[in-house]
Formats: sequence, C-alpha cells, structure tokens
Amino acid sequence: MHPKINQIFHDILNAYGNLKKPNFHFVMDSYNSLKYQSILHDIYSLFKVIDNTDLNYDFCISIQFEHYNKPSFLYLSLVSTYAFLYYENKVINCIDTMYHEFSDLINILFSYGFILLNKNELLYEFDIDTSPFNVENQKALVLALLFSFGLSISENI
Repeated sequence: MHPKINQIFHDILNAYGNLKKPNFHFVMDSYNSLKYQSILHDIYSLFKVIDNTDLNYDFCISIQFEHYNKPSFLYLSLVSTYAFLYYENKVINCIDTMYHEFSDLINILFSYGFILLNKNELLYEFDIDTSPFNVENQKALVLALLFSFGLSISENI
C-alpha cells in the first residue's frame, strides 16, 4: 500500500473511531472549527460560491463556483485535511493543464495544510465492510469514506 493511502486509512480510523460502529461527531466538530471556517472565508473571497454542503449525509464541505463560465466543484473532507477539485468531469491534479488555472485556490488549500487528492487515490478501495455506514452495496472507496457515499467520479477520465 502506498504511504499516502496508509496515512489516509489512519486518518479515517482516527476520525470514525471504530469502523464497525462509526462515530460521526467529528463532522460538526471539524465544520465548526476555526480552521475550516477560515479556509471557507478565504475561498469565498476568491469566488462567488454556492454551498452544496449536506452535513446530514456527507463528511465534507461541498462548494461550487464558476471558472470560465463552467461549474467547478471543490470538496473539503471533514475527516481530515484532504480535498479534491472537480472541473469539466475530471479530477484536477498537478499534472493536469488546468492545475495552474486554479493556483490561487490551490495555494489557499496548501496554506491550511490540505492535501489535494488525485483520481487514483480517490478511487482506491479499502477492504472493509461499509454496512455500518447505512449504505447498501457501496464500495469502501477513499472518495466515499473521506467525502460522501453519494459522490462518484468517472474512472475512465
């Protein structure tokens, strides 16, 4: 297992406490923390943002903004300081040509210690039972455990 994946699994265990009986108190604790409120303030200063966050079902802050008149999506995990940026049906990473177009946003993320995940990391599947999360037939993807079982990204892009 890749060292970053090991760290992600450690962070998941640390947040949920016990994967057989997950404790979701971290969601509101993280959301209300000064760190998350500060980063949101900084992001809101860059863009006109639509907040799609649903703290009843998700483990992330979900925001939408326009970039070149196209919708862009940023997801900030409340499990730990992980994020991903989704634009034009793909996850933006450091080798993507659009990466530099989001440099101000990425600099904000990095200044708060967030790690920008790529598609392969998000689609990594842990061998754990997800039934305690009250989801049926869902894979234990990093995407689901860090952000939301309701999110999906294309594996083909």
